[in-house]
Amino acid sequence: MRVITFKAEEDLLFRLDLYAANKKVSRSEIIRDALKKYLEAAGGI
Repeated sequence: MRVITFKAEEDLLFRLDLYAANKKVSRSEIIRDALKKYLEAAGGI
């Protein structure tokens, strides 16, 4: 797996961290899942 970097607003990062803590998963896992779902919804690009 490769490491990537991206910019996010403070509020978005705060919400991501809260969600990750509540679900006991990593930021990376949440972002990977969200990106997969986004690309599938966009037509599998």
